Amino acid sequence: MPSQTFIVRAHSRTIYTKPLTFVCGKCQQMTTRECYPGNPPKYCLKCSPKRKKASETQKQERGMFNATHHLVASSGKKTEVCLEQTPQPGWYWVRTALDWFAGESIIQFHQEKGLHSQGTPLSGYSLEVLAVQNVTEAPPSKALPALAVRPYKVKEVCQRFRCSDKVLKRLRTTPEFADWTKSRDPEGIAWEWKEGKYFPLI
Repeated sequence: MPSQTFIVRAHSRTIYTKPLTFVCGKCQQMTTRECYPGNPPKYCLKCSPKRKKASETQKQERGMFNATHHLVASSGKKTEVCLEQTPQPGWYWVRTALDWFAGESIIQFHQEKGLHSQGTPLSGYSLEVLAVQNVTEAPPSKALPALAVRPYKVKEVCQRFRCSDKVLKRLRTTPEFADWTKSRDPEGIAWEWKEGKYFPLI
């Protein structure tokens, strides 16, 4: 008979299971299970829902919000946004700082089809790439060092794009990688991933 031993302050207590017969709430079949004292089960072992693993329940950690574009209204009002790739090829979420952690934006962007909101074209708005001095972390008074045609490490590319290595790893094998890197690079340079290394397309 299964048992568990608990140490409570200076003494231990052993509890035992007892056979409990009940009707399964899902299949409506009479079943008997070995149960510890407490709330009786509702389902048989066959119908009992599987517990989610910790990795499934834990939300993926997001990095800091880094704007790459302005969402410009017809009135001239500008909102800082960043583009994040969607599962659909060629489409990007247009995300503001407010919905970066809250959830997916209802606005999407495609280079050929333009801006869409919940599947319909979004009129009266356009995207504008942020100025280089707003995107890069380098002070405006200092010019960025010239890029050499050589392989770059993950850390170097992540610092340049201001993104995590997880995002870089997920996007580097997609056809949109060059366009995405061009939108993230402070000089608007496209990059490629080849033979395990990152190269600027200059």
